[in-house]
Amino acid sequence: MRRALTTLLVLWSLTGPGGAGAHETQSAGAVQVTFATDAEDTLSTQGPTLLRFTLTKNGAALPGCRCRVLVYSGVPSARVAPLMDVRLEALQQGAVSGAVPQVAAGAYTVVLDGRPVTFGDFDAFRLRYTLGTSP
Repeated sequence: MRRALTTLLVLWSLTGPGGAGAHETQSAGAVQVTFATDAEDTLSTQGPTLLRFTLTKNGAALPGCRCRVLVYSGVPSARVAPLMDVRLEALQQGAVSGAVPQVAAGAYTVVLDGRPVTFGDFDAFRLRYTLGTSP
């Protein structure tokens, strides 16, 4: 199933900030991440949902981040594998976007895990976003 979800995943594309429905900003040390979806902070049960992350450090685009996006059904647990696990190696203007395939109704957690490409650029971080579903 994980392979099927990965296959259904729309190719991650590099984009600039803006253009999504809902926005939530979280901070982790000097890093700020603005998360948005095209479905008003939900995941769609009718088709793929676009996710967008804009990463900044002190107001400027975050340099080189080895980021990883994980999507869990419900609350993340060490005992349960994520529905989706995508590694993101390159950012352009501190932003990246991609799509989560159509999901079943329920609650989901999106986890963004980031580590610097160059040691010392910023501290590693792990941020969570809780989403429900919409028809």
